[in-house]
Amino acid sequence: MRLTLLLAAACLSLTGCATIKSWFAPSDPPARVEQPDESLRWGAPALAPSTPPARVEQPDEALRRTVRPPASAAPRTAPPAPPRPRPPAPVPAPPPPALDVPPPVLSPVLSAVDEQRLRAETQQRIDGTEQRLRQIDPAKLASAQLDSLRTVQSFLDKAREAVQAQDIQRAYTLADKAYLLADELSRHPR
Repeated sequence: MRLTLLLAAACLSLTGCATIKSWFAPSDPPARVEQPDESLRWGAPALAPSTPPARVEQPDEALRRTVRPPASAAPRTAPPAPPRPRPPAPVPAPPPPALDVPPPVLSPVLSAVDEQRLRAETQQRIDGTEQRLRQIDPAKLASAQLDSLRTVQSFLDKAREAVQAQDIQRAYTLADKAYLLADELSRHPR
C-alpha cells in the first residue's frame, strides 16, 4: 500500500513538473490532422493502394505556415528611457524695497512715565558723552585709543538714530556704552 502511494505521488510530481515546464517552453504548432483513409470506411469503394490519400487542409494551417522567429532568439526591447529631469522650481520675485520705512521696533512696552524717565536719562548720557569727547585731543591718542574714539562716535550716531526711531531702550543702551568708553578715554589719555 505504501509503495503504491509513493509511486502515485512520484508520478503526480513528475507530471506537475512537466506541466510547469510547458508554461515556460515555447509551444510547438499542433500536429496536422489528416483525414482518415476513405478506403477503410465500411461500405466505401476500395481505391488502388498506389494512390495516396487526399489531404485536406484545415483553415488554421495557412496561419501556421507563416514564418516564425526562432524560439531561442528573444525579442529585443529598447532600454528604458532615463527619467526626465524636473524643471527647476520658479524663483519668487524679491519683494520691492521699502522706501524710507524704518523696521518695526521690538521692545517691551513701557508706561508713559517710564518712557519719559528713560528718554531723559538717554539724553543726559548723550550730552555727557559729547562733553567728554570735547576734552579729548585726538592727536595725543595712541592707535588703539583712536579706534575706541571712533567706536564712541559710532555709538553716539546710532543712539541718535534710535531716538529718532522712537526706540528709547536701544538708544539708552547705545548712549550708555558711548558714555562709558568716552569716560575711560578721558581718564587715561597718553
